[in-house]
Amino acid sequence: MKNKYIREEHVQKAKELLSKMTLREKIGQLNLKDYYAESDADAIKCGDLGNIFFVTGVELTNKLQKMAVEETRLGIPMLFGFDIIHGHRTTFPIPIATAASWDLDLIESCERVAAEESYSQGINWIYAPMVDLCREPRWGRIAEGAGEDPFLGASIAAARVRGFQTINPKTGYPYTAACFKHFCGYGLAEGGRDYDTTDISERTLFGEYLKTYQGAIDAGAMSTMSSFNCLNGEPVSGSYHYLTEVLRQRMGFEGFVVSDYNAIMELKNHRTAADDKDAAHIGILAGNDMDMTSGVYLRHLEELVKEDPRVMEKIDESVTRILSVKYALGLFEHPYRTGEEERELMQTPASLALARKAAAQSAVLLKNEDNTLPLKRGKTYFVTGPLADTREDNLGMWCTCGAAEDVVTPLEALKAQPGIEITFAHGCDYEGYDTEGFAEAIEKAKNADEILFFGGETRDWTGENHNKTHITIPDVQLMLLRELKKLGKKIIFVLMTGRPLAALEMDQLSDAVLCVWHAGHQAGNGICDVLFGDTAPCGKLPFTFPRYIGQIPVYYAQYSTGRPKKDYQRYIDSPAEPLYPFGYGLSYAKIRYSDINVTKDAIKATDTLHASVKVHNESDVGTYEVVQVYFRDVVSTYATPERKLCAFSKVWVDANSTVDVSFDIPASRFSMMTPKLEEIVEPGDFELYIGTDSTVTDFVRFRVV
Repeated sequence: MKNKYIREEHVQKAKELLSKMTLREKIGQLNLKDYYAESDADAIKCGDLGNIFFVTGVELTNKLQKMAVEETRLGIPMLFGFDIIHGHRTTFPIPIATAASWDLDLIESCERVAAEESYSQGINWIYAPMVDLCREPRWGRIAEGAGEDPFLGASIAAARVRGFQTINPKTGYPYTAACFKHFCGYGLAEGGRDYDTTDISERTLFGEYLKTYQGAIDAGAMSTMSSFNCLNGEPVSGSYHYLTEVLRQRMGFEGFVVSDYNAIMELKNHRTAADDKDAAHIGILAGNDMDMTSGVYLRHLEELVKEDPRVMEKIDESVTRILSVKYALGLFEHPYRTGEEERELMQTPASLALARKAAAQSAVLLKNEDNTLPLKRGKTYFVTGPLADTREDNLGMWCTCGAAEDVVTPLEALKAQPGIEITFAHGCDYEGYDTEGFAEAIEKAKNADEILFFGGETRDWTGENHNKTHITIPDVQLMLLRELKKLGKKIIFVLMTGRPLAALEMDQLSDAVLCVWHAGHQAGNGICDVLFGDTAPCGKLPFTFPRYIGQIPVYYAQYSTGRPKKDYQRYIDSPAEPLYPFGYGLSYAKIRYSDINVTKDAIKATDTLHASVKVHNESDVGTYEVVQVYFRDVVSTYATPERKLCAFSKVWVDANSTVDVSFDIPASRFSMMTPKLEEIVEPGDFELYIGTDSTVTDFVRFRVV
């Protein structure tokens, strides 16, 4: 076994237990149900229900686990799954926000806390991370991912898996098993419509979109969730090609596959299965180990074993994988929680401090004319906008266990700041055209030195099946912003969102723009840390912001064309360039790069390239800087993107100082995918760009020989 969590001894124990199981008991391990009703007790005790999700709490999970362990013939413990998307009881910023931190240690720490808190309440299986690469901002689930870039996405996927599967020092086993999702190609949904068809060339799929899943696999993820979508003509949840040939044979995944909710039964809706029995047959042969909620395995696999000898072999393989994970989690030795874990691990002062740090580190400064930020003491600030004092929206999408009453809102945090005066008026609703609150807002703004406008998207506008065609700042917010602009006072727009927005007018009407996403329990405190300069903004965009919706899809790693891009050559009514590029983010510090260097002008395809750069902070403000490294294949046999991210490092740079930043970059990162799906590093000239975002122009050349 290559998976560092699922060891050979776990597999052997699983096989020994498998040899003692009846067919019905085996099928029960492939069955997963949501929630719990008292009527499920008999199913657990007879072995028909081996796993359950959306249950939490020591009392309930211990009750159910006791049925499985002490009241069944073989005493096989249950997996208790849950969607822990950005924290459990402690709510961290949404995933796309922490992705904007480009801080792998921070991300891993947040997921470690999520795993500890989940574990303390009996959860042992987490339906995360979502690692779907996405370049479609209309898709609501973009908020759950890490953006548009394969390398960044793979790095973050690995960090999240490591965090979720942190080893419990008291037991020696992981707190929880990660379940990366959704395999595969789910983020390519046509028109940004959730669950919809995806269609992409195999070369692009293998060369870019599968990279993020590979990051999770290489980190040792113990499970994955098959996706709803039909990819290149095949519903993935019933595809032997994707779930076995690609996922297992090519990518080396050794954990188990669980379908998404009802996805196996929904093969009927794709019209690739005639009925439930046919769907079960297709699903098990494809390599979908566990059926989530539909019950088609439980109802039909016994009969299918009699009709098709391949089914029994597939059942045994699937059960072995699931039992191996249960052994890898130590569930046979430690099936119960004591309640002491909850008292020790649940929403501690340290976890709240981490949530505050994450909120601050995730903030991205998008505009800062005339050093409007940081805010100054001794002034009066007028606060307005529909998101200034809302608890629920700061929690963000997919927050099932975080409590709204624990949220510190931006208005609350601002009022707690010393040396300033705060006035407030709600101003307007999230959307619509009601201007009733404008007069009060304008009158109060007249008596303030500067204006803080908290606007953007509510939590309900992103997430699963929350897709949008109008991904702009809502009209009523812009209407109020226009009226406030007439006062001639500086306006700081604090942008809350779960996706990139076409926000050109917001940018034009604001003196400063700080993107803070939906930042979780400590949103207000983290935002204020950045607004007042206690923490310098250091976030960088994990995706591209369009100027206009009509530019979509817009992303940085586009291919060169026969007629190179020029503004009005691509569109007759708009520049081709985005509003904010990938990797972009300003700072309060003045950062300059110099002396890009590689130690060798020529390397072999099996070598490592050693590169370095000097980063100068020419200001009185210490800051973190995300140093980004991109490469360009100058001439290649097959078309390649204009540039691709291949390394990054988040470094601290003291005020008025210089740091040397070095990178060891395996030559394999300069690879390309051939039409035959062979990944090769082709000899030739390459350019290495090092700088502050994806538009960096300074580079050094090297050659692969």
